[in-house]
Amino acid sequence: MRQGIHQLRDIQEILKKVYEATQNGEGISREQMLEYKKMLDPETMRQIQDETLQFIKVNLNHLPMYYIPGDEFPYGAQK
Repeated sequence: MRQGIHQLRDIQEILKKVYEATQNGEGISREQMLEYKKMLDPETMRQIQDETLQFIKVNLNHLPMYYIPGDEFPYGAQK
């Protein structure tokens, strides 16, 4: 991601909440991920999507190294 995304206000708020939620040494749940996703400004989400697609286009040779989840972890699914 671009250097500037992590400085956006909505991202900063989410990072703060995630940090606080993980202080006990545990990770975050899928339900928490959905809540954090709802906190994102639509423009920020679009910027992340655009920059991710750009990264993939530039780095196609890396794709075989990554597992892309399917139905078992529907991160992008709308509920």
